[in-house]
Amino acid sequence: MNKILSQLVNKLRNFNKYIHTGGVVYVNISQIKYNRILEGKKILVTGGSSGIGYAIAKKCLDEGAKVVITGRDIQKLNTVSKNINSDNNLYTLDWDVSDSNLSRKKIEEIDHILGGLDIVFNNAGVYTSKSFLKIEEEDWDTVMDINAKGLFFVCQAASEYFLGKNKGGKIINIASNRGIMGDYGPYGMSKWGVIGLTKGLGRDLISKGIIVNGIAPGITATNINGVKVEENAFSEEPRNKRIGLPEEIAELALFLASDAANNIVGQVIVCDGGTSLN
Repeated sequence: MNKILSQLVNKLRNFNKYIHTGGVVYVNISQIKYNRILEGKKILVTGGSSGIGYAIAKKCLDEGAKVVITGRDIQKLNTVSKNINSDNNLYTLDWDVSDSNLSRKKIEEIDHILGGLDIVFNNAGVYTSKSFLKIEEEDWDTVMDINAKGLFFVCQAASEYFLGKNKGGKIINIASNRGIMGDYGPYGMSKWGVIGLTKGLGRDLISKGIIVNGIAPGITATNINGVKVEENAFSEEPRNKRIGLPEEIAELALFLASDAANNIVGQVIVCDGGTSLN
């Protein structure tokens, strides 16, 4: 019986489906080929060395973009750069976004590296799993400095850049379904702020040619949670009983970055398996 089940699972994998049996979920997804829809676009992905940021960067590269990924660990960034076959279109830049004094300087560096900038993905983020009564001021400051303050000043610097070049641009903020459902910790509170900022900037900047949107993932297989979906993607939390893949977020991110989504403004699109639905 186990051999038959294993054969069935492998067969389903080949057809890009998932099977949920006895608390075990195997997942595969389809990736749409867009015929290099981002050809010539110049893109920044903060926090691009792993997880969702890595998947977004790779998808954008596959579709013809030039991409800069940033992070706090330059060795990790360089390793990623070597692993991705990007036809020399991937660049790395060490940048701790919590240092707001660096935002304008780093945007200028990226402009120099890429010869321009069209799209910014604000993906850098950190998380603490401590319970409410265990959270300390240091935990609060670390999360809020990167997730909220850092993202705010990247948005500000990118907007100033777009306005200074007298050109449009796109900003896509990675929020979380924690910012929709409510949360007691600094992570969820920071994502509430990201969602509010995304809607406010979307409303106020569209008249200047800057399109701002966001994505709110649910639990996703990233380094933050240590889940290995190739072994088992089952989770009790989502309504579909499985963890999302970074590639699924990247697929949505690519669409929002493309000119196919230019009439979507100030929206935060949820991708969480139905978890945040009432």
